[in-house]
Amino acid sequence: MKGGNDSPILTEMQESERVDLRIKREYTQRNCMTPQDPSTTVDGARRLAAIMFTDMVGYSALTQQNEQRALALLEEHRSLLRPLFAAHKGSEIKTIGDAFLVEFSSALDACRCAVEIQRRLHERNAGTLAGHPLLIRIGLHVGDIVHRESDVYGDGVNIASRIEPLAAPGGICLSEDAARQVQNKLEYPLVPLGQGELKNIQLPVQIFSIELPWERLHRTPIARLVKLYKRRRRFVHAGGSVALLAAALWFWSSSLDPESASMSRRIAVLPLENLSSNKEDEYFADGVTEELISSLARISGLEVIARSSVMQFRKAGFDLGTVTRELGAGTILGGSVRRASGTARISVRLLDAASQRILWSEDYDRTLEDALSVQNDIAMRVASALRIQLLDAERRDLSKVGTTNPEAYRLFLLGRFHLNKRTTEDVEKAVQYFQQSVDRDTGYSAAYAGLAECNLLFAGAGYGHVPRDQAVAAAIEASDRALRLDERSAEAHAVLGYIRYRLEWNWNEADEEFRKAIELKPGDARVHEWYGLFLSLRGSTREGLEEMRRAATLDPLSPSVATGVGRLLAFDRQFDSSIVHLENVVRTHPNYAEAYFALGLSYAYAKRFSEAIPIMERAAELSGRRPVILADLGYLYGVSGRTADARRILDELNVISQRNLASPWMKSFIHFSLGEQETALALMEESLRQRDGLLVYMKTEPLTIGLHHNPRFQQILRQVGLVD
Repeated sequence: MKGGNDSPILTEMQESERVDLRIKREYTQRNCMTPQDPSTTVDGARRLAAIMFTDMVGYSALTQQNEQRALALLEEHRSLLRPLFAAHKGSEIKTIGDAFLVEFSSALDACRCAVEIQRRLHERNAGTLAGHPLLIRIGLHVGDIVHRESDVYGDGVNIASRIEPLAAPGGICLSEDAARQVQNKLEYPLVPLGQGELKNIQLPVQIFSIELPWERLHRTPIARLVKLYKRRRRFVHAGGSVALLAAALWFWSSSLDPESASMSRRIAVLPLENLSSNKEDEYFADGVTEELISSLARISGLEVIARSSVMQFRKAGFDLGTVTRELGAGTILGGSVRRASGTARISVRLLDAASQRILWSEDYDRTLEDALSVQNDIAMRVASALRIQLLDAERRDLSKVGTTNPEAYRLFLLGRFHLNKRTTEDVEKAVQYFQQSVDRDTGYSAAYAGLAECNLLFAGAGYGHVPRDQAVAAAIEASDRALRLDERSAEAHAVLGYIRYRLEWNWNEADEEFRKAIELKPGDARVHEWYGLFLSLRGSTREGLEEMRRAATLDPLSPSVATGVGRLLAFDRQFDSSIVHLENVVRTHPNYAEAYFALGLSYAYAKRFSEAIPIMERAAELSGRRPVILADLGYLYGVSGRTADARRILDELNVISQRNLASPWMKSFIHFSLGEQETALALMEESLRQRDGLLVYMKTEPLTIGLHHNPRFQQILRQVGLVD
């Protein structure tokens, strides 16, 4: 999906699309060009506006191959873009097949909308394991326009339509007039591409591109850029095409070597194949894979794809090209593990994803005692092969061995194996294995960090049957012990950061812990995910979204991270965008309860309660009637007038609360939906006395907006640390 010789993008300029593009341009020229005398032929007022022209890549070719799929993709494209136009104050003028013509009152709104569109489509494409990528080009210009009846006239429209084909798939091009309005106001840089003479436009137009950080995953090689440019040159007169082509080639060629180097440093560690005769040794192969990812994630010069994304390719049947496109990786590390009679053979090879050339390979034959340091040696050899200069601190970290006890290591790997399954039964098994590991080596920091994470799930996420107070105390003790043994344990800092804000409401110390964890392990997607949620709950929703999107870059196929992006969009009050995003997550992960839960909430936040209810009911069913989901389902019943159903959920939560698994905060929402505000506030105050971790959602949670001016609610916010 991100380039490559077998990419669907190669179909984009087939004859069918060239005809389709010509029809669109002829339409634009016929209906949108400035009349000879607008003062006499146009009954609307002339005004300055920012115009956006969008066009889908490869739509006509797909229509010929599979019309039903093409129409579904077209509808998805419209449902994704239209909420974003509205969110950025854009007015849709016309839909021309698979193209949009949109008017904005300011160039900045138009550019921000364009960036958000391409960001959302990138996330959509990165999260799609199967199916057709959805790519569009966007052209922007600021100029005079005149409305007449349902049409719009002016060079502003015509120039935008001529600029659009010059954008790369997934890219944005704009005129100098538009660029001048947004210079130094966008989060991403503008890159000049040179001057071109556009068809039917008298004066040359200086063209710029917005450099999007994720575009490098599907940038066009120079050879194809020349071909595509020649095919599009009918949109640009010869006098300006040389300058524009030269500038474009300079832009692409000047960044080719650095870009190639950058892509090579985005690495995916594929699950190591278990070649042992005992298939129960699968945990060992998975554990070595995870340890390799963990070691590589400590290197600041690498961008390491997270475990949850690469493990989706554990089963055979995926060719390397598919893996590369889905993960957006430039380098692949793969191999096998064979364990027998106290020895282990770990075979690895590092491949260039584009050429499949072997960059480095090694077979490690070790006793189990010596095998404990193999992943660190591999990480350093990978850095060397990719010409990455390790920092002194990184070299010291990679020279450490967590334990010299092979049995402690084996038990630790079993603990990680079960913890990663994320079921109550498996998390409880993980605790047992981690505890046995530290019993055999009381100095094993990573095993204590594993214990801390398990107890964190017991305390704050509804796993297991451990009383909350006991789980909190155990999580704090284990994380503190891990840090006393190794102050550079990123995992322990991250867990402690979570505890500091979620359970202790110490937001400043939590921020320090998360920042420290990211400093020590910049490639850990989970830390970025946790930190993104933390920032959003604290009130910094835009910064939180950026962190969550960083997690999505590192873990592109994770349903948890994709759901997190949707939730944070909702916390930022971008409800329509959140719904569109989460509907795509649900399509991709149809059995993932958290995605349905988040989608149901987004519908609720948008006050679309009738649509929210069946989605929340599905979330409750998939989750095994998880209490926090039941609480929001009860709220939806209450606000929809289904009082009996709401009280039935309350009764169910009262039974669950006897097992210390449903907090007063959960029940308060249902009472609030039934108009019982005093009861709701009393339950929130009871949650405060119990130091309920869910209270951290109070400031950002849109469902509580009706209580924000209540003095009792404000007092709770203050004690949770969410009001100065």
